[in-house]
Amino acid sequence: MRYNLRLISAGNRNTLKRHLQAAGVADDGIEIMADKAGVFAIRVDDVSAQAANIIKQQLLSIGGDAAVHKDVISGSPESSTVYLIADKARFFRLRDKLKGQPFRLEELGEEVFRLAALRKAYRQSIPLASGIIDLSKGPIMMGILNLTPDSFSDGGLYTDPSAALDRAEQMVEEGASIIDLGGESSRPGAKELEKETELARVIPVLEKIAKKIDIPISIDTRKASVAEAAVGSGATIINDISGLRHDPGMTDVAIRSGAAIVVMHMQGTPEIMQDDPEYSDTVHEIIDWLDENTKRIISAGVEKEKIIIDPGIGFGKRLNDNLDIIGQAADFHTLGFPVMIGYSRKSFLGMITGRSEQDRVQGGLAVLGRCLAADIQILRMHDIKEGSDFIKVWNAIEKRGA
Repeated sequence: MRYNLRLISAGNRNTLKRHLQAAGVADDGIEIMADKAGVFAIRVDDVSAQAANIIKQQLLSIGGDAAVHKDVISGSPESSTVYLIADKARFFRLRDKLKGQPFRLEELGEEVFRLAALRKAYRQSIPLASGIIDLSKGPIMMGILNLTPDSFSDGGLYTDPSAALDRAEQMVEEGASIIDLGGESSRPGAKELEKETELARVIPVLEKIAKKIDIPISIDTRKASVAEAAVGSGATIINDISGLRHDPGMTDVAIRSGAAIVVMHMQGTPEIMQDDPEYSDTVHEIIDWLDENTKRIISAGVEKEKIIIDPGIGFGKRLNDNLDIIGQAADFHTLGFPVMIGYSRKSFLGMITGRSEQDRVQGGLAVLGRCLAADIQILRMHDIKEGSDFIKVWNAIEKRGA
């Protein structure tokens, strides 16, 4: 059996406490270990009681700690989720402590070393068919340009190609590094659009914009035929809300075109996704889904370096699911891909603030702050000017405190 590991967000005390409570850790142990939230944690699932005890002993011996089910010491339950809590240096030392240990713990030590080394050592660029997306200078913004009459926030505003071009140029001036065009609404309850209609909305605008702006253009579509036509007209990124599962031909288009790919998680389809979404461990389940699907796509021939992942806020998610994704956003770095999050003007912000779509900018800035703290590399948003100002001030504060 291979151990299943992932980094978790331990910087927030309450988030760490929820993790430890779910794992059956004793209450007094939770309080002690939650105070260590300044370090970071690695979650390991389905560890035998014997192996869990060895891990805890070895980590304690070098000044770290391990949270295990309160009854593991007596051998019951037979297995436990284990949370390894330490700083990077101690995780590196743990690899040596686990060498020669039974229960494949030497292999576990190597994987812990890999994850600890990954922390904040994120990819600096994404190759495109022509050029790259530079991530080395901090987070970048993907500007949303909906070419639909019925999108939840800005439907009908940019159906005219000239209006769409004006808005694209405005977003570039305000600081957008990518423009994301979409011709099919993915709001909750939206039905799938015929490809002819989607093509008629997208391609004339795309051709017009591609001649005028020099930043990458993304096509937001689930259809291989639309993606192929868009790439032929100047798009270099395919943003597929289905995670390349809706249309069997999408993976082949991605391979042949050399486009970068956004693989997003969605439970259900836009038409039914908010009917009754359900998770028992939201972030963990989404990470597992993204892991499985990126492996499938890579095995089919898509280059790993071209993949971006998106946990899909609002796509088959309840309010608390969205809050968990935002609060634990750093966990998605475990998979080793650039992470994109799109929170802009979404309904969960309205549930909290009571504001309408156009009046959710201020609430969204709170989400943006958490995303910056989690080192999210790409932020998909409507309000580029406000986001750009927020990021500039955030970066200035961070640089001053470095």
